[in-house]
Amino acid sequence: MAALSPAARATALAALPTADLDLLVVGGGITGAGIARDAALRGLSVALLEAVDFAAGTSSRSSKLVHGGVRYLQQGDIGLVREAASERASIRHIAPHLATPLLMVMPTYGRGTHVKLGAGLWTFEKIASVDVSERHSMWDRREALAQEPCLAADRLYGAAAFVEYLTDDARLVLATVAGAAAAGALCANHAEVTAIDRGTVTVRDALEGTVLEARARVVVNAAGPWVEEIWRRAGAVPGRGLQLTKGIHLVVDHARLPLRHSVVMQARDRRSVFAVPRDGITYLGTTDTLFDAPTLHPGITGDDVDYLLDAARRTFAGDPLARADVLASWAGLRPLVREEGKAPSEISRKDEIATDTATGLISVAGGKLTTYRRMAERVVELVFDRLGRTAPPCRTDQVALPGGEPTRLDTAALASRLPQLSPDQAGRLFRLHGATCERLLERIRESPASGEIVSGLPGVLRAEIEYALDEEMALTLEDLLDRRTRSLSFDRRQGVEGVEAAAAIASQRLGWSTERTAAEIDGYRNLAASLRSFS
Repeated sequence: MAALSPAARATALAALPTADLDLLVVGGGITGAGIARDAALRGLSVALLEAVDFAAGTSSRSSKLVHGGVRYLQQGDIGLVREAASERASIRHIAPHLATPLLMVMPTYGRGTHVKLGAGLWTFEKIASVDVSERHSMWDRREALAQEPCLAADRLYGAAAFVEYLTDDARLVLATVAGAAAAGALCANHAEVTAIDRGTVTVRDALEGTVLEARARVVVNAAGPWVEEIWRRAGAVPGRGLQLTKGIHLVVDHARLPLRHSVVMQARDRRSVFAVPRDGITYLGTTDTLFDAPTLHPGITGDDVDYLLDAARRTFAGDPLARADVLASWAGLRPLVREEGKAPSEISRKDEIATDTATGLISVAGGKLTTYRRMAERVVELVFDRLGRTAPPCRTDQVALPGGEPTRLDTAALASRLPQLSPDQAGRLFRLHGATCERLLERIRESPASGEIVSGLPGVLRAEIEYALDEEMALTLEDLLDRRTRSLSFDRRQGVEGVEAAAAIASQRLGWSTERTAAEIDGYRNLAASLRSFS
């Protein structure tokens, strides 16, 4: 039985009432997944419960970049620079397919800025011990335009080019959950924690409607934007509280903005935002605005859209992007620790761990995708302290994530084995699955029909859909087409043209009724449409 199969989920939920748990983690984003994996690898008995789907919230709505810490140098936070750089290297080590080097181009518009930026990058590389192969270059105006022809020539002085890493946030979460399950953790999505009474946790299976109880010596609240809601359900005394800020991204056809590299743009308020080419599209992001209450799909306003389109108009030559060019979007909420009087971009991204003395609930908020592993390590050390046990060494920076194991496969080898895919499509498949592509090839060998491309889903093989349903706990069409295949964000048609074909496969493998299948199709179409309309 695969660690994240539907049967494994059912087994995990059935085991919860009698399980002797050291730790129960509430929230299946990158923080909760990281905590569960670390704790399980150190020998604790662990359960990880997610109310919707793994990475359904903030952890699938990032800029898909593993930052090395350049931005923190501007803030003078040398410790965070070192930690971010170190953690970026750790992700590259344990999941190389999810940390692909990406050249980031930052245009400059004056000699002083150009020189200052070069000095800053030199300082960063010394502090962060950046490998010589990934050190920055400074381009004059002529070279900048030759390397990135989309840049607007007027006012351009030159550019800095430095390396960041491209990731897939939802797939990083899923690999981390799979790693936790492989180490023995009981993992279930669509399992909502509705009440916590010290170590007794009430859980509702959102798919079946059944309710059960589990008991754990320690409960950790890693619910992201819903941290305060879990406080209320546990009867915990509120801590400093969260300040949610919203970040949106817009997707346009790559032909409309045909970048060769990622580009840093300067918005009208002087914030840095990005344009990133990927899989036949280019995405722009991100904003940073205050938001009141947690919600799964924060609304995107016309002002949000215009903020990013305006930055693109300032940066790039050619016909300016307009709202009509936007094919899709996504928005997420950052669960930052409240700092009164500060603007959204001024609030610290550092994580904060708090323990409620009355209930014993441990809560974690803040933090960044890049540094999730160290954040999890700190939480697990606290869990061991609460248990009165000596913590074994953390191994999460050494044990490969599923898909990150050594493999002879790469994009070129995969393209030669799967001639039905273009080189770019093979590259997408390898970036999402890494060494797990071997499992997909095995499926195709056993059933050649699995090698067919799913109608309406360019570059998505039937084997990929089947694998997500059989072995990655994809239990709804949104799970499947958003967080497993990433079609909702990166397919020019948001996966809508392939939704019926995907639903047919899902209904067959998951046993959906005709009514359930129709509801899934309608729900997905409505979600996709909502991500193309702005208030």
